[in-house]
Amino acid sequence: MTWAHYLLQVNIYLVIFYCFYKLLLDKETYFVLNRLYLVSSGLFSLAIPFLRFEMFSEKVVSDKLYISVSELNTMVNNYAVLPQTQEQYDWGRLIVIIYLIGALCYLLNFAYQLFAINRLFNKADANDAFSFFNKKSVAENLPERATVDLHEDIHVKQLHTIDVIFFEILGIITWFNPVIYLYKKSIKNIHEYLADEAAAKFQGDKEMYALLLLSHAFGVKPNNLTNGFLTKSMIKKRIYMLHKQRSTKVAILKYGLFVPLFALTLVLSSATIRKNHQILAVAQSIPLDDVNLVVNQVIEAPLSVVNIKSPPPPLKDKVTVQTQNPTTGNVLVSDIETQDKSNSWNSFYKYIGGDIKYPTAAIKKKLQGNTIVNFTVKSGKIMNVFTQNELGEGCDDEVINSISNFDEFFGKDGNYSLKVTFKLEGVDTEMKNQNVSNSDDYNALQNVVITSYALKEEVSDQTVYSFVSMSTPPTFPGGVGKFYDYLGKNIKYPAIAADNDIQGNVFVSFVVEKDGSLSDLRVDRRLGFGTDEEALRVLKLSKRWNPGMQNGRLVRVRYNIPIKFSLEADKRESKDNIIGSVRLKNYGESSKDAPLVVLDSEVKDPSILKDLNTRNIESITVLKSANATSLYGKNAENGAIVITSKKAIKPSATLINKN
Repeated sequence: MTWAHYLLQVNIYLVIFYCFYKLLLDKETYFVLNRLYLVSSGLFSLAIPFLRFEMFSEKVVSDKLYISVSELNTMVNNYAVLPQTQEQYDWGRLIVIIYLIGALCYLLNFAYQLFAINRLFNKADANDAFSFFNKKSVAENLPERATVDLHEDIHVKQLHTIDVIFFEILGIITWFNPVIYLYKKSIKNIHEYLADEAAAKFQGDKEMYALLLLSHAFGVKPNNLTNGFLTKSMIKKRIYMLHKQRSTKVAILKYGLFVPLFALTLVLSSATIRKNHQILAVAQSIPLDDVNLVVNQVIEAPLSVVNIKSPPPPLKDKVTVQTQNPTTGNVLVSDIETQDKSNSWNSFYKYIGGDIKYPTAAIKKKLQGNTIVNFTVKSGKIMNVFTQNELGEGCDDEVINSISNFDEFFGKDGNYSLKVTFKLEGVDTEMKNQNVSNSDDYNALQNVVITSYALKEEVSDQTVYSFVSMSTPPTFPGGVGKFYDYLGKNIKYPAIAADNDIQGNVFVSFVVEKDGSLSDLRVDRRLGFGTDEEALRVLKLSKRWNPGMQNGRLVRVRYNIPIKFSLEADKRESKDNIIGSVRLKNYGESSKDAPLVVLDSEVKDPSILKDLNTRNIESITVLKSANATSLYGKNAENGAIVITSKKAIKPSATLINKN
């Protein structure tokens, strides 16, 4: 937001606020509220331009115009630059000069009045009565001096001088706005109404107080910054307000209801005012942000005429052509600087802008930079097309092919050089051939900028986490118990395994994907005789799991489980389950060298082995470090003891989950 744009908005709000005051509040006798409104109006006018309420304004998803190649001719014609007049005044600079001179004059006047106040107090007239901040001067020989003294005392206690100073400063930066002088007058009137109200009450008789005012009708206010009792121009209105019937309580609704609603409406509409195209256009024509430049220009050539020679100097206007790449789907934006306005090149620029595409290979490699292609026009035909500075990845060939395929007739023969810039949005790779320039032996044409968008890199975390380290591991819907039920009901004991009395554990693993599906099913430790295939078959039919989460995001998790195949386990004697003995080192002690203990699918502290009732144990599986870590990760680098109690046995299979 430029200073000119801000200043225009401030003055607009000052006018709107004052119009509301004049229409609804000026005639009311709620002087304190009127004073509060006027001061707030000035503060809000200064603050509202900085407020942002974009949620209440219309949001444009994209303000780019996408058109087909067949519409290029119409678009380029619409962007043609009209001829400029030969001579014109720089009105924007003239306005800045006038504004600065006016602001300087008002600033000097304000400083002078501040300086003069001290002299007023030292040389006060015998008939004067005035105050400034906490100082007041009341002549000794004034009639009803006590009443006049109370009047000035009200000005001091209610800090009326602060209001006056505020509007004087505001008036310096908005001196060209007539409304600011109405603000100054209104706030001073309200100050006098407040003081008169208290003084008349002290006097005890409004008529006598009115006569006191009339007796000093020809007094002169000593300074614009002071609050004076003897103010000739305000006497009539002060007497009128003194005798006016006080406003009813119903009028308070204007302050309690209408004023907040009005202020809220104005604030919410600030986005519309701020983005008004006419206001922006006026602000852009006033170079207030370049005050130093304007002052220097004034010193060198005050109010000089700006000479615009024909043809005009290089312009910054550009024709923007946007097309869709049919193969990659990338939006291609071609910006053609329209410095050369001759009709003989219009069709060439239109063709180039619509034909050149950003090569896919260059986009994938994030290549951007400049290429210069030289060619010769002879008898209206293009020939001898070659690259002066190679860019690579198909960019040079794209430009060469585009120029070579232009078969329209040229009106002027010669050697020409075309510089094409390939630029990718959203990448920070270095521009190649950044400082290249057209050959001196060729006539330089206008630069063409081909802009595209970098391919979106798929940011996909394919890392597979171990469920041991998960903050929220994946779970079967309903919990582990439901998974037990699912396995028990669906696993069918292979006939060949039953005939050969094959019993034991099949260790399988799988990945729980982010959507809960199971993938990459493996058998890490086989039992054979069809048991491995049966375990995988049942897992493939499993419903989706609840996926695991790490740091608040879904991740892929590898899960390891042993599935136990047993035949009539509840009918066999316990001795049939004894397949060997195991001697444990540091039995029942917790240490860094202790193996991982898994009891009924839950990781337990090794100390539970001391209190474990062997009569309740159905089976114990001891895994060495290599097999243990493949199933349970680093936590099982010292091996694992997988214990299944009798209460956890299911009809067909047992799931041992280390969690």
